[in-house]
Amino acid sequence: MTVKDKPVIGITARVEEDQTYSLDPVYGRAILQAGGLPLIVPIVDKEDIPLLCERLDGLIVTGGGDINPTLYGEEPHLRLGAVYPGSDEYEKELILKFLDLDKPFIGMCRGLQMFNISLGGTNYQDLESQFEGDLHQHKQMAMRTHRTHSVILEDESLLYDIMQEKKFNVNSFHHQGVKDVSDQLKVSAYAADGLVEALESKNHQFAMGIQWHPEEFALQGDDASMNIFKRFVDECLVDKKQNQ
Repeated sequence: MTVKDKPVIGITARVEEDQTYSLDPVYGRAILQAGGLPLIVPIVDKEDIPLLCERLDGLIVTGGGDINPTLYGEEPHLRLGAVYPGSDEYEKELILKFLDLDKPFIGMCRGLQMFNISLGGTNYQDLESQFEGDLHQHKQMAMRTHRTHSVILEDESLLYDIMQEKKFNVNSFHHQGVKDVSDQLKVSAYAADGLVEALESKNHQFAMGIQWHPEEFALQGDDASMNIFKRFVDECLVDKKQNQ
């Protein structure tokens, strides 16, 4: 593949106070290693979102702060952290337009939750106080490459087809999580405590959300995790060629 043939993958950055962008470079490195060309996506005016989405071959919505609960019709919980509504609204519009174009999409960590909320789902604003059941630790204190709890993949899922692993341990850095799943999505992975860990679209060629951070494992030589990025880049390349 020549440089000009590489698909351009947009990656959202964490936005603080709707002013400052920050992004762990591991996302871009994983895309580069998988054969794509990463591009950090800034917040643009709403009328420019369609043009931005048309120019990109793929999109990754990454992690960040808490999500504004008014997006799914709830009042703020006592343990809700800092929210940045401008970023939330922008990501929602970005996701919906990308899905409308049926281009390859991955939401990671907070991006999984935004994927679900954008399509009508809801969130636990604080897992520790709202989750019913024996909750495991989902906000680990260990280093980012430590695998803290197990997940189980659904056999008939895109993620299982890509990773070819049924049960394995993952890293975990969140205090919010998927509550009610959108009727446009299906669960492709659960944690051992029953919390949703991955979702995929029922209606799109390649659109999924993952609660953990496979980019950390991909760069540590884990083939199953790198396969996520390779398959994603391959799908983006197909879409790029079809739209040339």
